[in-house]
Amino acid sequence: MTTESENIVAKISSNVFYKEFTFDKNDFYPEDGKKELADTVLWLGDLLFVIQVKERNVNEIKSEAEENDWFDNKVIKKAKEQIANSIEYLNRYTEIRIKNVRNHSIDISKANKIGINKVIVYMPNNSPISREKRSMKFYESKKSGNIHIFNIEDYLWVCKFLITPTELDEYLKFRERIYLKHKETITLYPEQYILGHFLNTEDDSNIQEKYVETFSKLANDIDDFDISGFLNNFLEKIRIAEQKESKDYYLILTEIASLKRYELLEFKKRFKQIIEDVKSQNLSLPYRFTISRTGCGFVFIPLLQDKIEYWENALLNFTTIYKYKRQLNKCLGVLAYKTGEYFDINWTFIKDDWSYNKELEEALEKETEFYGQGEIKQVERYKLKK
Repeated sequence: MTTESENIVAKISSNVFYKEFTFDKNDFYPEDGKKELADTVLWLGDLLFVIQVKERNVNEIKSEAEENDWFDNKVIKKAKEQIANSIEYLNRYTEIRIKNVRNHSIDISKANKIGINKVIVYMPNNSPISREKRSMKFYESKKSGNIHIFNIEDYLWVCKFLITPTELDEYLKFRERIYLKHKETITLYPEQYILGHFLNTEDDSNIQEKYVETFSKLANDIDDFDISGFLNNFLEKIRIAEQKESKDYYLILTEIASLKRYELLEFKKRFKQIIEDVKSQNLSLPYRFTISRTGCGFVFIPLLQDKIEYWENALLNFTTIYKYKRQLNKCLGVLAYKTGEYFDINWTFIKDDWSYNKELEEALEKETEFYGQGEIKQVERYKLKK
């Protein structure tokens, strides 16, 4: 039976990672018998999170000494064994098919096992656990390595601010580094301090209490880059039955969901612009940018009504040319046009090794007078008020 805390963690995770990359039905059946992975597994590209959840039954809460025993036996001992088993299975079996929140069966055995984020989330339900145990940030396992420990309120709070998978991964890596450097003192600080420090800087050399004030300075700019509402309903927006049944759209979602917030800001800005251009029938060139971190290009194409019949060629050609120009191995294109009262949004994702092409070289020469060479743009990680 799924507990309330397991449902909460799965819901939080599917909001951050989207339903396609969140797995909470984790039984699988190899030849040697049924096995089960941790309560929630998150897999997106090179990112892998294994999360075990423990919840204290309200009706069984007893004295502090007994609650400390529950913490030791369930939150630490049992949960870390379950995480260790999950990692062992991921390394042992060549096929592990489990269902994501979309109820799609996916083989996750090919996930990257290097740098796995191992997390225990517990829900104490007002259990009188000692302060020492509540302040634990990690369990150092000889078998599995360092395992993050979160009170469910802190985990929810962290995911409220770090709304992209890449951000959460970077934070957990930072959290481990600062713990290893400052073991004697970091347990004295609340989770809010560690997150505040991370939002300011990834320099973990010193503890600086001023970072506790970060949240009063954090700009409320989520609407500028949050496109989760659109991506969470990506599947529902696919109208062609064949495409809806295919999982090819996972490739598109993976590239977008892998972006950091400031990269998503650039994505959303251009996506909104092609909608506005189509709405006003404003003739404009495609908008483009490349994320050097992921090696992926993005092309946004507004199409006027008198060109609608050519949309497939336009989408493929503009995306191919930009991929070639930046010498990329992958590029995502999105094209919008308007029919009646409705907007049609079409996507393509091209992934293959770059190689010289004479025809594309000629096409690039023709477009140079319109685009120029482009520019490198540096943006801040998080916006903090002065």
